[in-house]
Amino acid sequence: MAERTLIIIKPESIKLKLEGIIHAELAPHGKRMITARVDAVPREIIEAHYAPHKDKPFFKRVVNYFTGKPVILSIYEGKDVIQNFRKIIGPSDPSKAPKNTIRGKYSDDSMEKAIAEQRSIYTLVHCSESVAEYKREMSVWKEYFAGFNITKIF
Repeated sequence: MAERTLIIIKPESIKLKLEGIIHAELAPHGKRMITARVDAVPREIIEAHYAPHKDKPFFKRVVNYFTGKPVILSIYEGKDVIQNFRKIIGPSDPSKAPKNTIRGKYSDDSMEKAIAEQRSIYTLVHCSESVAEYKREMSVWKEYFAGFNITKIF
């Protein structure tokens, strides 16, 4: 059975004009259902998105990084799409990402560098970790999909 995932192309990818490249790398492994652009992410939305991490030391840096910046939201569907996309994207620390992954190819950042500079790590793209996480994330971002046939999306 097909599952769905939320992909968020992060501000650094938009700044580097990587959104087309990222979508092209993901396309063979899942069908893009819908895409929405958010020109300035509200603080409360990003706080809700990262709420499971609110007690972690990076939470405030991530919230501050995203607030007021653009992101591109996309819903993809496919068999094992979450697992497949997470392999294509690579681990959260780009310095540990294999060179054939999105993070390995396009990010020169590292967890070590981000911590030293007291900022959010530049991971380029977010992918839901599970179907349950996808559903939770969609409840956060649903207003940006207003006007679309929600029953087909959720």
